[in-house]
Amino acid sequence: MIRLLCNIVLLKIVLFAASCSSEYVLNGNTDSFFDGARAYLKIEKDGKLLAVDSCDILHGKFSMQGDVDVPFVCALFIGDEAIMPVVLEKGDISVKIGRQDIVVSGTELNNMLSNFMEQKERFERHMALLERKEAQLILEGYTAEGAAAYMRDSLAAAGGQLDSYVEDFIKEHYNTVLGPCVFRLLCSTLPYPFFTNQIERILDDAPEVFLSDDFVKDFVMAAEENMRRLKVD
Repeated sequence: MIRLLCNIVLLKIVLFAASCSSEYVLNGNTDSFFDGARAYLKIEKDGKLLAVDSCDILHGKFSMQGDVDVPFVCALFIGDEAIMPVVLEKGDISVKIGRQDIVVSGTELNNMLSNFMEQKERFERHMALLERKEAQLILEGYTAEGAAAYMRDSLAAAGGQLDSYVEDFIKEHYNTVLGPCVFRLLCSTLPYPFFTNQIERILDDAPEVFLSDDFVKDFVMAAEENMRRLKVD
């Protein structure tokens, strides 16, 4: 009888543990050009890139799986080439690497991140079209100053829309891993850490959970030091 009770308790523990399992399964499809290469999921720690998972690509397919306690962002690499950020979280994650685009989907945070990247690229393509139009005006006889003046308002409006979209997304996701992730992408466009008006607005409204992120803390410290040096100079 005691043995039976012990077995029942053990079974309940196993079932409970299984129900609480936080396993990710990542399945990728890509061009056969990458066959034989190795795919990695990497995180940055102490200034170094560390692989948290990896696998070989065979017939345009690759697969990884493992346990994750809380969602976190890592970078998908193929060989030494960084492809895009991926949120490792519980569920089935799909990665499709095509000739024209890369899509990571299947889980809530990855869907949100992919939608953000897609919309951001739309804004950037629109700005690129406006810049090409400015160049075309010069070919049609405008001076460089005249072409810039003609396109100034359109370019400023497009740039403002992009800035607002990125800023709003970060603020909406202060409390998830997506906020710091997109903030890192934003800061990567700067030549060195410093405070732009946009970054100051993001930081001014940010809660402690966002400000305590390792990258955010390091950026703020470096930016403060650079701003002090600029004032001294």
